Amino acid sequence: MKDSKNIYTLLNEMEINIDDYEKEMLSDIEKQNLKSSFKKNLKKKFNFKKLGTVAAALLISIGIFSQTTIGKSVYANAESKISEISYSIGKSLGLKKNIEPYTNIVGETREDKGIEVKLNEVVIDKDELIFSTIVCMDKTVDRLDFDFDIYIDGKKTDRPGGGGDFEKIDHSENIFFNIAYTDIKEIDTTKNMDIKIVLNNLNYNIGTSMDNIVGEWVFEFNANGAELAKNTYAFPLNYSFNIGKKNYILEEFRSNLMGQKIFGKIENDSEYHYIVLEGYDDLGNKVGFFPTSESRDNDLNLTNLVFEYDDNYGVLSDEAKYITLIPYASKPVPIGGNEDDPKYDSKPVGEEFTIFLDK
Repeated sequence: MKDSKNIYTLLNEMEINIDDYEKEMLSDIEKQNLKSSFKKNLKKKFNFKKLGTVAAALLISIGIFSQTTIGKSVYANAESKISEISYSIGKSLGLKKNIEPYTNIVGETREDKGIEVKLNEVVIDKDELIFSTIVCMDKTVDRLDFDFDIYIDGKKTDRPGGGGDFEKIDHSENIFFNIAYTDIKEIDTTKNMDIKIVLNNLNYNIGTSMDNIVGEWVFEFNANGAELAKNTYAFPLNYSFNIGKKNYILEEFRSNLMGQKIFGKIENDSEYHYIVLEGYDDLGNKVGFFPTSESRDNDLNLTNLVFEYDDNYGVLSDEAKYITLIPYASKPVPIGGNEDDPKYDSKPVGEEFTIFLDK
């Protein structure tokens, strides 16, 4: 087993009947030693930032077989291809700082319809729940995502907004790292909560063909966002701009180890425009925010809007005292349209405004 990189290939080629072998249950310490820190830039279902290639830690290679006869004693959980694969929300997001103190590690695996799903980590960022899964398909697919429901303290959430994306693990054709966001507004997330995540519809693409598997993968656990809330800086905004009859109102800037976000709303929402916020900090560095979530609130007749810091500009400097931004808008290029046509260019639609970063 010196060439651990080929462990999956070797396992897939071997004919192993688990019932023929004596299981050796791992101790808590051994299980912990088998785990590697696994840490979300997503581009949610609107504009997910590039996750990059996910290089998962294939920890099964550590002690899968006993040091007696190869294959005669297979560890418990070796029958699951994904049980010991770990990859963290923070790492997948490209976060430079350690968010481990604010993550809730679940690490449980469920199987239904021949599909294995492992719930890795959960992060609660005030009114947003972020969770990551590893999915082992029974076929080669090009992309996938889940429909899901969230229950908190026994009550199903409305989920007005959210999104997520996925990435193949180590160029595998059937094992994926998946991350999802969902709004959990009007809930006190600083207290301990009983949370149930029900993944109930797996949608996938093979080429241009779309299909789905109706199953149920249920995870129940306790979590809270108290520690992250303590280390979150929030600054109220009072800024608005108009595009025709649409009124954009930016209400709050929020910053913590998960990144920087700007929250707002759209009144009289009608024709779609793609809005970005671009500018610079007081050190002269370019900065920008892109939209990551839009969710309609029909009761209030408005659309909730979230912008997230674009790390393509580099990490927002800890030394910066303020940032100055200008909103830019563009119309989406229709199918068959010419993206070089000036009418689709991004144009400023408001005056510059300043956000102070002093905590």
